[in-house]
Amino acid sequence: MEEKLKIYPNAEALSKGFTDFILNLLKVYPHMNIALSGGTTPKAIFDYWAENCTDSIPWERITLFWGDERCVPLENDMNNYSMTKEHLLSKIPNILPRNVRRIHGESEPEEEAERYGQILERKLLQNEGVPCFELVMLGLGDDGHTASIFPNQMKLWDSKKTCVVGEHPASKMKRVSVSGTVINNAQYVVFLVMGENKAQKVKDIIKDREIFLNKYPAARVNPKRGYLYWFMDEDAASMLNV
Repeated sequence: MEEKLKIYPNAEALSKGFTDFILNLLKVYPHMNIALSGGTTPKAIFDYWAENCTDSIPWERITLFWGDERCVPLENDMNNYSMTKEHLLSKIPNILPRNVRRIHGESEPEEEAERYGQILERKLLQNEGVPCFELVMLGLGDDGHTASIFPNQMKLWDSKKTCVVGEHPASKMKRVSVSGTVINNAQYVVFLVMGENKAQKVKDIIKDREIFLNKYPAARVNPKRGYLYWFMDEDAASMLNV
C-alpha cells in the first residue's frame, strides 16, 4: 500500500486540495464511481463544491454512491443522503439524478444492505469478484471507526458481503455500510479528517498501525492494489510531527 499525507491550514484549503486531487484523477478515468462519506469534513467539501465547482468539475462523468447510511428517515438530520442533498445535490444542476445512487436508510436494514450490495455488484467493475470503486471517501470517528463499522464489530470488516449492517455501540442505531473488503478493493481511498479531537487517532493509525489493527476499524484500511491518502487540517495532524 502506498500512503500519502496531505495537510492543510483550514477547511477551505483542504477542500480545494481534495478538488484538485479529483480533477487529476478525472484526467485518467473517463468516469468515476465515488463512495461518499457523511460527517463534518465532507459537509465542508460539499459546501465548497456548491460554491466553487458547479462547472469546473465534470459532474456528468461522476456517479455518486454512499459508503454508509444511518437507518433513519430522509427527514432526519442524521441521514447522510439528506445532508448531501441539502449541501450539494440541490445546488448543482449538473449532477444528473441517474448518477446518484443512495442507500435507503428508511428501509429495513438487512434487506437494504442486500439491495444496495446488489446495485454495487451490477454497477461497478469487479476485481476478483469484489466491486471496485475508483474512489472511496472515509471519515474517522473519535473511537477509531470508519464507514459504519465500529470497534466492537470488527468481524464486519472482513465480511465477504458487499454491504453489512453495523450498529452504533451507544445509541444502537443501525447503519448500512460497505464492508472493509469493498473499501480495500478500491483504487483510491481517502481519509478526510479535521479537528484536534481526531489527532490522537490519526497518530495511532498512521504511526502505530500494527498495534491498533485489532482495535480500530480505520487501522484496517489498506487498499490491496490501490492508494491511501489522508487529507487533514493542521489540527488533525498536530501529533504527527511531520
